[in-house]
Amino acid sequence: MILLALISAYLIGSLSGSLLLGRLFGQGDLRGSGSGNAGATNALRTGGRGYGAAVLVFDLLKGIVAALLVPALFGLGAAAALACGAAVVIGHVWPVFFGFRGGKGAATLIGVLLVLLPGSLLVGLAVWIAALTATGFVGLATVLAMGGVALACLFAPGAGLAAKLFVLAMTVLVVYTHRGNIQRVRDGTENRFERVMWRKR
Repeated sequence: MILLALISAYLIGSLSGSLLLGRLFGQGDLRGSGSGNAGATNALRTGGRGYGAAVLVFDLLKGIVAALLVPALFGLGAAAALACGAAVVIGHVWPVFFGFRGGKGAATLIGVLLVLLPGSLLVGLAVWIAALTATGFVGLATVLAMGGVALACLFAPGAGLAAKLFVLAMTVLVVYTHRGNIQRVRDGTENRFERVMWRKR
């Protein structure tokens, strides 16, 4: 049963929001535009707020469905739900339906954290807002936010081993998928959302 649940979660993750909704919003393959990433941030930059919001909601819902409904459907427990959460994020990053070229996993991971580790997600959200308004770098803010999630979970008295292993694995994955953003920040070529910064350059 656990194997079927993991496969189901992975396939749900492989349903890329930006690529499935692209035609509806008059967009082509998002991987050929902007940053080349099939995620909500690139959808916002290349297709506008409506497209970006739709992709964000779609990818969030994938995480919620895979972490909440899939384990319930198969009668699985908390540890299996975390495994399904990891599988849906992996599916988003490496989608079988789209040549294994997907997004960076952040929005789908937020959906997973929302239902499985909401307290840690709140810490991550606070870190993300602080980092984004201070630097204007979405990718950097996302990496730092995941670090906040991991620290909150690791030091939470009620967090089990499965949850701690999950956040550590997801932190490594988020750093990996945002390695290009980190390099561009170091090179001084990363795009900023300056309008959200509290202190303009």
